[in-house]
Amino acid sequence: MIPWWRIELGENEIEAVAAAIRDRHINQGPLCRQFEEQLAEQLGVPHAVTCCNGSSALYLALAACGVEANDEVIMPALSYIATAHAVLLRGAVPRLVDVRPDRPLIDPAKIDEAVTPRTRAIVVVHLNGAACDMAAIKAIATRHQLRVIEDAAQAFGSAGPFGPLGTLGDAGCFSLSMAKLMTTGEGGFAVTRNADTHQQILKIRNHGVLDISNNRFPDFGFNFRLTDMLAAVGLTQLRSLEQKIETAKRTYNFYRNGLQDLRFLRMMEIAVDAGEVPLWCQVYCADRQRIIDLLEERGIQSRPLNPPLCDSPQLRTSGAFPNARRLGAAILGLPSGPHQDASDLQRVVDVLHEISDQLPDLETGPEEQDHA
Repeated sequence: MIPWWRIELGENEIEAVAAAIRDRHINQGPLCRQFEEQLAEQLGVPHAVTCCNGSSALYLALAACGVEANDEVIMPALSYIATAHAVLLRGAVPRLVDVRPDRPLIDPAKIDEAVTPRTRAIVVVHLNGAACDMAAIKAIATRHQLRVIEDAAQAFGSAGPFGPLGTLGDAGCFSLSMAKLMTTGEGGFAVTRNADTHQQILKIRNHGVLDISNNRFPDFGFNFRLTDMLAAVGLTQLRSLEQKIETAKRTYNFYRNGLQDLRFLRMMEIAVDAGEVPLWCQVYCADRQRIIDLLEERGIQSRPLNPPLCDSPQLRTSGAFPNARRLGAAILGLPSGPHQDASDLQRVVDVLHEISDQLPDLETGPEEQDHA
């Protein structure tokens, strides 16, 4: 079976973990601090804070930016559920807005009308390394005095017109899970340019204190720490990040060139020449489930986009989100990853050509439809 995602950990990572154990760097310690310094340098920001996963990074950013119970947080109706669950864990209310008709990214034109007196922040999601319109979003946030948090879990290494994604708002949140270009198995980190926000994230990550040895806990917090053993893996992975980014771009271009003449699918556009990095290679397709079944019959895994947040019952959302539902039902991820074998990628392209006569034409692409 050709997996939908392939990333490998090898001897370098094994030796890094073994060295951490030999040196008694087990829990959060010097390797985490070294990892944070290198992550901050990589992204060109003064502050990075590691944590146990990308979901906790979102929670830390929300808490540090002052989101409290009953506040409203604006976010796109199409994202991974962690974006909304982090808000719910703060006791706040996710306020969903639709995505753009042409890309699964929050539509700035929909944000203004969603702002209420209870709105405290906007969470933007750079889905699959694609850059949200940060200039427009930050202008809206300034007008309404809102904080901007970037969910860049799928965008480490990706850049937009104004710099690396995740570094353009009040705080940025990243994931280091297995389905990312750089992984520690589980893990994440948050970045910020603001010293006060940095201090708040550090405290909340560690039960509300900077030095837990003093046995005083005046502020709220929890244990969101990463370990030095996982940081050792991250430091090793970080050394090959640029190579993985180039591999992701090559894979995207390989699919785009190999599938361009097929009428039942179209690549979701990623501006690789402008700095965007496609974490996964995704297509907009007709009859998605049929494609999934035909590929699986031939030993190829694929992965549909997660369902829209507006269809998650725990969010108790009302309203119409036509773009989120349409794109959410049509986007499919093809086998990707920094260690996907070239012959397997060619096999995927060949099979998609073989099954083309069994699938209906994609009559229009998302950018060609009228969604007024």
